[in-house]
Amino acid sequence: MKLRLLDILVCPLDKEWPLKVHIFEDRNIDDPKIPKKDEETKVVCRFYCVKKDIQIIDESNDQNKVTEDAKKINYDSDCKECLSKEIVAGMIMCPKCSTLYPIIDEIPLMLKAELRNEDIEKQFSEKWSDKIKELMTK
Repeated sequence: MKLRLLDILVCPLDKEWPLKVHIFEDRNIDDPKIPKKDEETKVVCRFYCVKKDIQIIDESNDQNKVTEDAKKINYDSDCKECLSKEIVAGMIMCPKCSTLYPIIDEIPLMLKAELRNEDIEKQFSEKWSDKIKELMTK
């Protein structure tokens, strides 16, 4: 999973955005494909930069202007660095309801509890139990 996906993902339970990510394992991509800049934001992401934890568009009014903080994001360096990593394993956390969603083999499993595969999540939880415990104590 690319960090860029968190630009648009919302919690399926309460529609909270942005979500937080906790990376357990990632891998480098040698020659990442960097999309063109968004015309308005001048970076790859449209709404939120996970790498810098910056909201890019101010949606508090009807004008949806680019925030001042968004100017701290450098397309050539920050976007390239962000897109050079693939998250192999980790957790996505909703800051509102504290629901955790696993990232398993680069795929975020953003499902409600009744749709989740218990066997897959049990294997994941056993493998990453130390990292998950750290999250729960924060």
